[in-house]
Amino acid sequence: MSVTAKDCRASERMMGSLNWGNRDGAYSKGRLTPLEHLTLVGNLVRTQLIELGDSVKDRLGLLAPVSSGLEALLPAETGLVRDSLDFAVETHDARLLHHSWRTYLFGVLLGEYAGVPIDRELLFSAAILHDSGLINDRETQVHECCFAISGAEVACNHLSSCGHGADTVHRVGDAIALHLNAYVSARAHGGEAYLVNRGAMCDLFGAGHRRLAKSSVDEIMQKHPRDGVIEALEFETARHLKGTRPYVLTKLTGGKAPKTAFDIYGV
Repeated sequence: MSVTAKDCRASERMMGSLNWGNRDGAYSKGRLTPLEHLTLVGNLVRTQLIELGDSVKDRLGLLAPVSSGLEALLPAETGLVRDSLDFAVETHDARLLHHSWRTYLFGVLLGEYAGVPIDRELLFSAAILHDSGLINDRETQVHECCFAISGAEVACNHLSSCGHGADTVHRVGDAIALHLNAYVSARAHGGEAYLVNRGAMCDLFGAGHRRLAKSSVDEIMQKHPRDGVIEALEFETARHLKGTRPYVLTKLTGGKAPKTAFDIYGV
């Protein structure tokens, strides 16, 4: 699904977008208004209801998990893909980099399951850089700004410095900034933003795991091991800026790592 410049302008103030994150005043740095706080909780409930529906379909034999070999999921080796991956390899802890790879690979598979058309180049760039706000040498700390916003800015600055166009950079940045919304609309924000969120939620919370064939998951986990993911994401240790999405989401889980079907592969 393609998002036009007009669509981007219309969604500028929608929760989680780049421009939304650059607001001034009491709700700057990714802080939520009371209504946005409720929206975030509602998005999380929506994800849980989708999981419940998948569970019922699975028990009834109505779920057909999607399967694909790892090589078939990879993006083309374009300039955007190379510039994004090179930056991630240079700046990300190995465990964080593996999480970013799994986010992309799970995102592609979930997109195939749902029949969501995507630009794999854009999806890869956003997925591999979606946690740039958590790199070890970050300039902005998580207690200073929502890390999805600061990470999107880091990614955008890098891609702009590599000469990529403003529309491409903005779409990648928006997908990164939006990924902590708990649920992202493909219709409103495009398939790439939708699947960065779905891929990340799948890896961290197991959301949508029933839609993936075990053989595909096994291959992905072997290539990109999950050990240390909770520590790399600082899920139990970060002191997020109060009122931001990561602050609310970790509070809702009691500050403890979620138990998922993927824990057999490592945590």
